[in-house]
Amino acid sequence: MASGLMDGFIASFAEKVGATVPAIRLFSSLLLGYPLAFIYRNFIFGKPSNVQHVFFALCGLWLCYFNFGFNVLHSIANIVVIYALLLAIGGTQLSVALAFIFNLGYLVAAYYFTATDGYDIRWTTPHCVLCLRLTGLVFDVYDGRKDRKSLSSDQQSTALDTVPSPLEVLGYSYHFGGFMTGPQFPLKRYRGFVEGAFGNKQTGGPPASIIPGMRRLSLGVVYIAVYQVGHQFFPGLYMVGDEFASLHLWQKLLYIGIWGKFALYKYIAVWMIVEGACILTGLTYNGTDQNGNDLWDGCINVKLVKFETATTFQEKIDSFNLNTNLWMLKYVYKRLRFLGHKEISQAVTLFTLAVWHGIHSGYYMNFALEFPIVNMEKDIQREVDRNPTLKRLCNHPLVYPVHWVFRKMFVEVFLGYPLIGFVLLTYERWYKIYSEVYWCGHILFFSWPLVYMLLKATVLKRPKAKVEKDAQMQQKLVDAKVEKTD
Repeated sequence: MASGLMDGFIASFAEKVGATVPAIRLFSSLLLGYPLAFIYRNFIFGKPSNVQHVFFALCGLWLCYFNFGFNVLHSIANIVVIYALLLAIGGTQLSVALAFIFNLGYLVAAYYFTATDGYDIRWTTPHCVLCLRLTGLVFDVYDGRKDRKSLSSDQQSTALDTVPSPLEVLGYSYHFGGFMTGPQFPLKRYRGFVEGAFGNKQTGGPPASIIPGMRRLSLGVVYIAVYQVGHQFFPGLYMVGDEFASLHLWQKLLYIGIWGKFALYKYIAVWMIVEGACILTGLTYNGTDQNGNDLWDGCINVKLVKFETATTFQEKIDSFNLNTNLWMLKYVYKRLRFLGHKEISQAVTLFTLAVWHGIHSGYYMNFALEFPIVNMEKDIQREVDRNPTLKRLCNHPLVYPVHWVFRKMFVEVFLGYPLIGFVLLTYERWYKIYSEVYWCGHILFFSWPLVYMLLKATVLKRPKAKVEKDAQMQQKLVDAKVEKTD
């Protein structure tokens, strides 16, 4: 009876706000993280580790069942298989390979059997988070069996000397602040959190994180409200209609830029809301700043100020979806150093990221565009840095404001451009929209390597001695960066 009343209320509310029932269930689950966080602070904090593991496991399982019913069995099955793998051959290269193949394979198979032509909130939503979490766990056990001197600093910070207990893995996997939509965090952070390392140093009680947590929640609510309003005025499906087709090219591109901005606000809102719950529990503690103030950004997924003020694509990437990007950097990109070619490593990483998101062609189009966009930007910035006259001109007090506005508009418009595939997913939709704007972004970015080569051979041609000197300097910078990373 109570379940029927709840279902009816959720359906009614979803209709009023113009959202789907699964979306309201998911949003409700994120908000439930706050009362659960307060329960943890008041009744569970400081209890034995196993008690905390059981609390987090039960909360996560309940939230998963509330959203997806008996499909919760998929996450349980996945955890059982990976734990059995750790017990049998944990710490070996074979365990890493099998975990990567099984976790990603399970997820892709789930996408295949549940996918429609739109974005659906199904049990695959939390399962994609679990896929990375369990794969990272196997990697960390593998790193823990290696010589510490052979590990990079970031690998040392997460390496595990032993296989964790079953209860610890369950609590880690189902922590209500990270199970449904992320953020990603290593087991070593979770372990320190459970053992009380992030508690209040003065009182020995729960961390003094209520105000930072509620502040993050407030920002998340603001962003979800802005998204809801913006989505009403700039719907994505408008771009596949006849009215959009009748607009001028500049109007279409402007619409794409504004639409893309609002589309990303949905993700930003979700991340901030769930991060606030993590802050309340203390999981996100990240030491103190230079003034001794506690930092609660250990699981931050978006740097708001940097994201909103960014004038380059790299700044956008460096401020958005941070935990997933860092996971891919650590467990995929850096592990491909043996290939000896950073562009290949970058391409494989982006392909892995696309597969992890789903099987829709739009995901692959999105990440296929990211590769040339970022490389084009790096090439242009490199030439500006090499040319003192051009650099002074760009920074001239009279030129800089114009230059800044141009870069900002260019970045916002062409950030929305690849998102067409990411959000609208299907070939029929993104093909029609790109055709309406004459594939201008594809032509610009994919032709850039040829254009750049011709420019370097003509107007950007430099003396041989200068080229050799720059190459030596660039190599020194690369070597220094690699040494710092290691």
